[in-house]
Amino acid sequence: MKRFDNDLADLQQRVAKMAALAQGMVELVAAAVRDRSRDVRQQLDEHEATLDQMQTDIDHEAVRILTVYSPVATQLRYVLGVTHITAQLERIGDQVINVCEALDLMQSETDRQVQADLQKMAGLVNTMVSDATSCYFDRDERKAEVTRGHDDAIDALHAQITKKLLSDEVLHNVLKGTQDVADALAQILIARHLERIADQAVNICKEVVFLVRGDDVRHTETPHD
Repeated sequence: MKRFDNDLADLQQRVAKMAALAQGMVELVAAAVRDRSRDVRQQLDEHEATLDQMQTDIDHEAVRILTVYSPVATQLRYVLGVTHITAQLERIGDQVINVCEALDLMQSETDRQVQADLQKMAGLVNTMVSDATSCYFDRDERKAEVTRGHDDAIDALHAQITKKLLSDEVLHNVLKGTQDVADALAQILIARHLERIADQAVNICKEVVFLVRGDDVRHTETPHD
């Protein structure tokens, strides 16, 4: 079984590299939300293409391992879970590109920052993805449950940002021509894409529960304190 153990270790390393790349992409786009003058689009497009190829290669290897070794118990759950994790990481990459595209829609000068709540949201999402991936590799079920709970704060910020950008004051300024509607709509889209990244982090945490306990909680609600 030494060869099987080596193949599992190699699979783990591949997933770790993919997770690190996805995390790096979230860090870059969070920095771009905080500072619109940062030009990260080309770099992120290249990373996203690499992320897609990583998903394909890892999923093919997972299928090969299942076919050749027919693992059971925890090892079976791990190999099955790998394809779920790669799907979440790939979707995180997609949403990062969506955030970039929304930033490009803003018409104001780049020295005008997005609203503070959106910058805060970007930072929290970045932390949430980092925590989710680390608890996956550490098999830390407790941390996974705590990280899942942080999604409530992300959802609250998303609702708050949307409400503020659709307020009567903003709409009045748009009608007067003192505020660009493109900026407001772009920031609404950014908030939405950040919220979706947080959802992918939650899904990774749910995979940790499945890996450690064998409980499928993919369709259960996020735990509350």
